[in-house]
Amino acid sequence: MNRLYLLIIYIVLPFCLIAQQQTEYNRKGDEAMKRLDYSDARLFYGEGVPNCDLYSINQLTTIWLANEQMRSSMHNQMSRCFNCLSVKALENDSIAISKLIIYYTEGIGTPKSDEWTTYWEERLEELRNPPQLREDYSETKPSRPSMNYFAGYTYSTQMPIGITVGGVGERFGWYARFKTNASFQSFDEEFSGDSPKGASAIGVSDKKSAYAVTAGMLYKCNSRLYLSAGAGYGKRDLLWQFAKVDDNGDATNETKWYKKTDDSYNGVAVDLDCMFRIGVVYLSAGCSTINFKYVDLNAGIGVFF
Repeated sequence: MNRLYLLIIYIVLPFCLIAQQQTEYNRKGDEAMKRLDYSDARLFYGEGVPNCDLYSINQLTTIWLANEQMRSSMHNQMSRCFNCLSVKALENDSIAISKLIIYYTEGIGTPKSDEWTTYWEERLEELRNPPQLREDYSETKPSRPSMNYFAGYTYSTQMPIGITVGGVGERFGWYARFKTNASFQSFDEEFSGDSPKGASAIGVSDKKSAYAVTAGMLYKCNSRLYLSAGAGYGKRDLLWQFAKVDDNGDATNETKWYKKTDDSYNGVAVDLDCMFRIGVVYLSAGCSTINFKYVDLNAGIGVFF
């Protein structure tokens, strides 16, 4: 720190202390400074040194730096100023530490010491920017909640074969799900309807062909409980087996599957589930629907990894 910079600090610093209550001796000292009567100013400001008045000490330091011819008469005052600053510096007073750095740099009231100058410069930096705050900032700024992924088996009454995968961060996550009953029975569109013509029912044989693909958001309530909601596309066909009839109305050996349209759905699929985590294992339960025509119950088990 060069001397010009130090001199600038001591010219500007009084304005930073203007909020301090002005005492009578400081007021008179300021009036003497305006008259350039440094001898009187030194005497008035000297009255504040026993009280460790930082404003008085600052003004005396300014006189010391600006008037070399007066230094021989100020050694005792500046030594007392140095003692005051040392006490306040030990109390972590940043203004006192700033001045103390000047005292050690310029040798005011104490011999010059590069070692003590460096010590108090480092101490002032710690007060202005505590190491703990710097560590916390450097650790938290780049860090983001790590994503925990999971996968598991999903069962529902209409579609018992399913798989669910997803991930969750500190609070929010995602999931994707596919379910099916693994029945992909084809049917004859010609006979689709509630009462197909030209066909005769064979017993009560029926089949269901269903699948659904959904994805959505997951919310972490706490370390164990998670809620999820999602939407996608689903299809559920209810099929009945019929035998064709001949011209005489007799059943033939040719059988067909037809779709009962009133009980078959396709369109928007919606899931609502909750998950309960135990260690790395989770259990889930909920419900789903296609076009809001019926409700299907869900259950699942899986693992986090």
